[in-house]
Amino acid sequence: MSTQPGRHLAAILVSDMYGYSRLMEKDEAGTLSRQKNHRRELIDPEVVRHLGRIGKSTGDGLLLEFPSATEAIQCATTIQTSMAARERDVDPDQRIIYRIGINVGDIVSEDGDVFGDTVNVAARIEALAEPGGVCITEAVYQLVLDNLDIHFIDMGSQRVKNISRAIRVWQWTPLSKSLQPE
Repeated sequence: MSTQPGRHLAAILVSDMYGYSRLMEKDEAGTLSRQKNHRRELIDPEVVRHLGRIGKSTGDGLLLEFPSATEAIQCATTIQTSMAARERDVDPDQRIIYRIGINVGDIVSEDGDVFGDTVNVAARIEALAEPGGVCITEAVYQLVLDNLDIHFIDMGSQRVKNISRAIRVWQWTPLSKSLQPE
């Protein structure tokens, strides 16, 4: 049964495993097993804790929807910080590391899936994130600026594939806190 498309505001988080093809080539079974454990023990519970829902799941990525930009960022930074600790003892060449992009805006929902420019921009800025980092758009930054004690670095206006306008992007990495001015 198909439902009519609807529009609503949401924060969209897109994540991708950095170096997925390389990891799969070196140790397919081990990579898949660790990824399943990370999903079960960390990622899925954090998504629920921050009121999110999984819109799509691929072998190496997720598209998540949140009711607020604050919840999306808190989820993302918790996952990234926790992943660094969880993978600390793994050979650096074998570590599972994610890149995350977050955008907020109007989305189209149909049959449990989400579409639209907001989703496309989140996917494009994810590719700009340093491995282990989180990139957010200016729209997200303005919404959370006074709500979170998380330091983002201004990457300026960025041109991304198949988006005609420049997107101002901000980035957080686990090191960003130590770079914050006193």
